[in-house]
Amino acid sequence: MFSQFFRSLKRQRTMDPLHVTMTGVRMGERFVQVGCDDTALLSGLAGKVGLSGTSLVIALTEDDATRAREVGRTAGALIDVREVDADEWGADARDLDLVVVDDTRGTFARLPESDRRILLAQAHQRLRVGGRIELVERLMVTGLLGGAITRPEGYQSESSLAAAGFRPVRVLGETDGVRFVEGLRSV
Repeated sequence: MFSQFFRSLKRQRTMDPLHVTMTGVRMGERFVQVGCDDTALLSGLAGKVGLSGTSLVIALTEDDATRAREVGRTAGALIDVREVDADEWGADARDLDLVVVDDTRGTFARLPESDRRILLAQAHQRLRVGGRIELVERLMVTGLLGGAITRPEGYQSESSLAAAGFRPVRVLGETDGVRFVEGLRSV
């Protein structure tokens, strides 16, 4: 009985179509995901852009890279996973349509402020004019040991995006304890 319970906890959560829809990703787009806290989100996004698009993950940790590679294997998606410093995305990561920052476990928010600034500046620089950034953050952990996701005191995703040059910045919505913040590269 207990072994079945723990096996069910280890199973990968299925992708929530609303979360993918909230990012606005479309088939054929070039997108980068920063971090990989939520494997279901990456699976849905990579599946949506399909083989005609580009999926790249900038892994913030070794665990991010492992999770992202596993998503590629299990979903059958072509996902380029890079374990790089914040400012070394690669020359081919240009003219992007979308950057998704996966902060569903608070990993991005807990990075040193200087690293967060560099990552957001890289995102702004590499997006095409009219491209957008989506910051996906979980507000509460659900399940057996639920609770709030801890983020540094004073951290606000909206002001971080605005400081990186994104205009306008807005909260798209909040659903099931997940919040979506969008910024646009207007120049």
